[in-house]
Amino acid sequence: MSFFESFKQALESLGANKLRSFLTMLGIIMGVFSVITIVAIGNAAEAYISSEFEKVGANTITIAYQKSDISESDMLTLEDMDLIRRVAPEIKNIAANIQRGGSLRIGSKTRDAYVTGVSSQYKSFSPIEMAEGRFINDFDNTSKSNVIVVDEYFANRYFKRLDIIGETITYKTTWGRLINMQVVGVTKSYGELYANMLDNENVPAIVYVPITTLQSIYFNDKVLQSIDVSTDKDEGLKELGDRIVKALERKRGKSDLFYAQSSQDMQKMVSNVLGVISAILLVIAIITLIVGGIGIINILLVSVTERIREIGIRKALGAQKMDILMQFITESVIMTGISGLIGIILGVVSGNIISQLIKIPPVVDIPVIIGAFFGSVVLGLIFGVYPAKRAADLDPIESLRYE
Repeated sequence: MSFFESFKQALESLGANKLRSFLTMLGIIMGVFSVITIVAIGNAAEAYISSEFEKVGANTITIAYQKSDISESDMLTLEDMDLIRRVAPEIKNIAANIQRGGSLRIGSKTRDAYVTGVSSQYKSFSPIEMAEGRFINDFDNTSKSNVIVVDEYFANRYFKRLDIIGETITYKTTWGRLINMQVVGVTKSYGELYANMLDNENVPAIVYVPITTLQSIYFNDKVLQSIDVSTDKDEGLKELGDRIVKALERKRGKSDLFYAQSSQDMQKMVSNVLGVISAILLVIAIITLIVGGIGIINILLVSVTERIREIGIRKALGAQKMDILMQFITESVIMTGISGLIGIILGVVSGNIISQLIKIPPVVDIPVIIGAFFGSVVLGLIFGVYPAKRAADLDPIESLRYE
């Protein structure tokens, strides 16, 4: 019997029991669908994270505290930035920031806010783009100017326009002190998900002011949360970070106060976490595929039992073992192959829909799609062998007597 005839008979057999065939295929469909969706979302998330790191550069280092109970006298200050420039002259940019709470008053309206005090090069370490005006500069910090930078959603919500340079916003500290701040810049929204949060009045606004201004408002509190540095070199980030940490600890006469973490380390750490989560989900998806394969064995064994007399007649008319074997294996491969195609289509569509919902560009992995299809076909071969062999081994005389 030719392959074409086996294929035709397999289709006729499957078509005779459409509902049963579909329910059998459902396990494979869901398994392949899960694999494609998980890989698509995982790749999209990893690509998105990589692009975000690229925006601020892959050669940045953050100097932070080893532990939370460090004494105030040992904490980082703006003076440490001068020390870092001396011990690491190859750095390109250096920045620091502090954050304080409070609220902003615009006319009769009030909005809770996170006020971030930044040094002039902070923008180099963040994917900030200006919609209007400028960002905080050196003069603002040197003169401790009462200037503020807001985001475009804040400007549109409270002023109904973007061009609000020169407008006054009153910053109210947590203990009630009022400081009038002049708007010098409006930043563009940072991603749809983030922008939707900023456009919600129940979410504190995020605004930027000179770090020296914020320190003076809070009674010259000089403590920094961290210091960021960047370099044009992609290599030697660990040595550079270690050198800076040693210089800072030598100044204080203590050890184990700070640590240096590069953006490369952070990117690897995030990618590893995503990889572990994706691997766990893939294992679950593969288990689904295996369960679907067991379902195929069951249904083919039932099919063999139902068609014993048919098999006996075919053998009596001259059909060989290989013909019977090929027919049942072909049925199994057709079921898993079609299931694989349906699962791939659903997985690609689902991956794109989910990526759009979470505002991450979709990533289609062609090798995974090809592998998923051929994997489903191989499953059909593996799980179809036993039922096919059982059918092929039936005795023709006993088959003809079967009622």
